[in-house]
Amino acid sequence: MDAKTLILGCSRDAREIAEELLEKDGEVIVAIPGSTGDAGLFDDLNTGKKVAKLEILPVTGSFSCRGSVGQFSLTFSGSGNPVTRTVSSIVIADEVERKPNFSIYGVAASSGVVSLSQAYEFIESGSGPAKKILSGKRIAFLMGLAEDNNPVITEEVMRCALKLQQEFNRQTYIFTGNLKVAGNGLEALYRQTKKAGTVYMKFTETIPDIQADKDGNVTITYVDEIIRETFKLNPDVTVIDEALHPSAFSRGLSNKLEIDTGPDGFVQSDNVHRATVFTNRKGIFVSGFSRSAQTEEERQADIGNTALSVLNLYKNPPEEQTGKAEINFTGHCVRCLTCFRVCPYGAISLNSKISVDTQACEGCGICVAECPRFAIKINTPVGGAISDKIPSTKKTTDTGDFKPSITAFCCSRSAKGAGDLASCMGYSLPAGLKIVEVPCAGSISLEHLFSAFSKGADGVLVLTCHKGNCHSEYGNIYAHQRVDQISDLLPQLGFEPERLAYKTLASNMGTEFAETVNAFENAILDLGPSRVKEV
Repeated sequence: MDAKTLILGCSRDAREIAEELLEKDGEVIVAIPGSTGDAGLFDDLNTGKKVAKLEILPVTGSFSCRGSVGQFSLTFSGSGNPVTRTVSSIVIADEVERKPNFSIYGVAASSGVVSLSQAYEFIESGSGPAKKILSGKRIAFLMGLAEDNNPVITEEVMRCALKLQQEFNRQTYIFTGNLKVAGNGLEALYRQTKKAGTVYMKFTETIPDIQADKDGNVTITYVDEIIRETFKLNPDVTVIDEALHPSAFSRGLSNKLEIDTGPDGFVQSDNVHRATVFTNRKGIFVSGFSRSAQTEEERQADIGNTALSVLNLYKNPPEEQTGKAEINFTGHCVRCLTCFRVCPYGAISLNSKISVDTQACEGCGICVAECPRFAIKINTPVGGAISDKIPSTKKTTDTGDFKPSITAFCCSRSAKGAGDLASCMGYSLPAGLKIVEVPCAGSISLEHLFSAFSKGADGVLVLTCHKGNCHSEYGNIYAHQRVDQISDLLPQLGFEPERLAYKTLASNMGTEFAETVNAFENAILDLGPSRVKEV
């Protein structure tokens, strides 16, 4: 695999990641958003042998991406001719967008009302529009009154207040909601500010009334929640907190690169399997403010983790192996693009024909279960397919000594481990329990569930990862939908829906696994043998 990486974004994080990769003889292309980027941030990297291995590429138009890990092909379209580059890995590392909460507090920007960024910039460099912050004696910070505190904003507010107290002898006040200082070092910083003289006004029941006149003079009226008295403060300068959002550039990248995003829009889903800098696409990493609102310490950790992950990919490229999806074009595939839409790893390519990028494919089997034409299979050894693993049970009509036959489809990353743990812990499990290990719960099709019943199961369990913990992101959701589909259908067939159940488990939940399967066995005992067995 070529040691060439594309870094998308213009930030200090992007610069430091590029520097680390260049030090290890990697080749780096930095794509900077043309409207907001500053190529000068990377000037000091254009020295010595590095200059031949570093390319700065302004992005002024759109771009497209094809291929997968080891062979990403990107085409940038701007004012000139399209530019195409091929890289082995991609890193997203742009800055964050800050939006001052002026409107939330009902104030407007003025010489006496400034944003946190403006205050921070002036205190650190002596430049910017917040000049009045050093001429006034009383400085009030409004933080987290409208929504929960963000640790990044909390740290910046406290550092501003501390510097104003210690170095400029200004009296600072912090009006805050539910102050959260669980972040690394925030508790110590909070104590420092209080010792230096910062006054904290905390509100849990009501929020202060904030009024500003046409000249920008602010009056804060509030009720002290301890002594229940009303007070007023007329600060010389009021500093407004900010909301942090992923940049427009980062948000655009998530669509172009098929990256799952989190509920707050940052370019990484809230999934334990993505920790720390990984995405749902192999070979694409995300760092710093592109993946979450981060403290300085967290950003530094991301820089190191990203560089190590990219370098490890150089040394240990993905190998082709069995357990990958294969498409049968002979009379089966009709190019409906279902596989392209549902693949959580972006492993389906649309070229002259639909193809599977075997290095990107994780073998989850979601495409197999969703294909309406049964045109896809997982390349496994003989007997390794899920349908081959479903056990057959000897049919009987004897109800005198009924021992339910239970087929449990278990995700290899969660429920299978929980089942193994339950056995190791010595729990008694149903005698008729048969576990079918699947690569992902999303690979369990309607056909597999019906097959389990037709092969003699008295009850069928589908045991998956918890929501948000699926390595394939949506596999457990697909599985749940299929169970619901069949559960709705079974009564119409004269079959008890209680014979099919769905449950989420983590791999460390051995006790819960035992409780689940034993409770299910008791439910099946009450129902009696499956009538499918009596046919």
